[in-house]
Amino acid sequence: MTEAVKDGVDTLNLSVEPYEPGEDTITFLDVFEIFTLLARRAGVFVVQAAGNKGSDPSSVVSFSPWSVGVVACSTYRSYPATLFLGNGQSWVIRQV
Repeated sequence: MTEAVKDGVDTLNLSVEPYEPGEDTITFLDVFEIFTLLARRAGVFVVQAAGNKGSDPSSVVSFSPWSVGVVACSTYRSYPATLFLGNGQSWVIRQV
């Protein structure tokens, strides 16, 4: 992370989910969290995967207020669209 900040990146996208801390654990002293905080203080937008280890079903772990927690989900919605090609053909596609 330090090298990325030195290189002048605008965004760090981290696919590393936070561990599930115990109730009495101070998460700020975690080395990973300190480095994400330092990146944020340097003006880098920090995005981190939110782990699927929340206390309730369908809940997540994301405890760093300086990084944005993101999750993946599935949906059964579809969005039909038509793709028009330069040769006059068209294709109906479904976007998810």
